[in-house]
Amino acid sequence: MTDKLQPKAIIFDLGSTLIEYEKIPWAEMSIQSMKDVAKFLRKKKIEIPQDEEFLKLFEDVKADYRKLASDKYIEWTVPKATESLLKKLSIEYDDKLIDGMFEAYYRQVEKNLSIYEDTAETLELIKTKGLTIGLVSNTIFPESAHLKELKKFKIDKYFDFTLFSSTFGLRKPHPDIFYKAANLAGYALSECVYIGDRYLEDFTGPESIGMHAILKKIDKREYPDNMPKSMRTISTLSELVEHIDLIEEELEVNEE
Repeated sequence: MTDKLQPKAIIFDLGSTLIEYEKIPWAEMSIQSMKDVAKFLRKKKIEIPQDEEFLKLFEDVKADYRKLASDKYIEWTVPKATESLLKKLSIEYDDKLIDGMFEAYYRQVEKNLSIYEDTAETLELIKTKGLTIGLVSNTIFPESAHLKELKKFKIDKYFDFTLFSSTFGLRKPHPDIFYKAANLAGYALSECVYIGDRYLEDFTGPESIGMHAILKKIDKREYPDNMPKSMRTISTLSELVEHIDLIEEELEVNEE
């Protein structure tokens, strides 16, 4: 392993890095979330298809958005997708209805959230070191939902800035989101280090433009076989001290 990094800013991913979202598979959670949306609409006396067809229509809508996100890294959001779904069903709507649909959708997600046991202590250590701390996250949820999560787990106080793809409009690994992060941090790309759990988005993305990166490897997740052997990896946030100069070395005192 090369010498420890000495960055001026440390920038984190959110899901599976600081907060656990995937207690149950996303696909399973999405189905339940959309069933909750269907219940919400029916309570509003809005006529919609049966659940199976309703879910299929939503998947069709999402497929178009996902292709755009995959091909051009243009972000989509659940509220945008539900708006498109209502248009497809020729249902009149306003912002209040879209907001209500998202609240219904997000209930399942919020219920399954948890914070990693070493998240707060790691952020505290970095803050004590006097480094800038940032957050850059790909998300299909509105920024307000994630700011609420940070506050819920009492880690909002650690961040000097947050940047969400749902607000920025582009998603990792698009270089612009990392350029923006460095700009918000106030440092050169080479003075920042990014930590996240996905190889393409969180390692290749920042490394390709000169920002250091550390991959948090998640158990049972498949990673490419051809990843560089020299890349820095961790399995828990507490292992960052092995790669970043965060601990003050104790001076040896020679007794007379």
